[in-house]
Amino acid sequence: MTIRVLETPEVLRRADELARIYQRAFDYSAERRDHFRDTRLAYLPLYDGALTLGAFDGDALVGFVYGFDYQRDHWWPQQVGPALAEAGHSGWTEDTFELNELEILPEHQGRGFGTALLRELLARTPHRHTLLSTTADPADRAKVLYRRLGFVDLVPGFRYAGVTEPANIMGRRRQRSQE
Repeated sequence: MTIRVLETPEVLRRADELARIYQRAFDYSAERRDHFRDTRLAYLPLYDGALTLGAFDGDALVGFVYGFDYQRDHWWPQQVGPALAEAGHSGWTEDTFELNELEILPEHQGRGFGTALLRELLARTPHRHTLLSTTADPADRAKVLYRRLGFVDLVPGFRYAGVTEPANIMGRRRQRSQE
């Protein structure tokens, strides 16, 4: 297993490959895969503090994680910021990294790739806080990983505008010994 930074030009070159991993990890449609590639990956260079890491099994890219600085004027912070404030967690939006995606091909899940990616990402980000959104499903395996690495539920049962399924907003505070 190798974990390494994927610089923006490589992310854009590998956009189809990353989108296929995204699609397979969630069993999404081709339309949703293409939307991910054409919007979220294509716009990644526009985000301050963007960081993407890839997980490789030999030469094969089998997973990735990416995120960027929490930017209040962007869509996600506008969605979750008020809910965090209402729950008494407005301080979590200061000096914050937004973990956007962590995806591993299904046949490589459960082999430590997700843990390795997340640990490396957390080690490379200097931010005091890291925020993410995941499903509200209590059996979600990703949530087990996040909790094991210090994430806590901040806004369970969060509802995005126009979305019926609830989500969990989770956060991790960097320990002083890690600063």
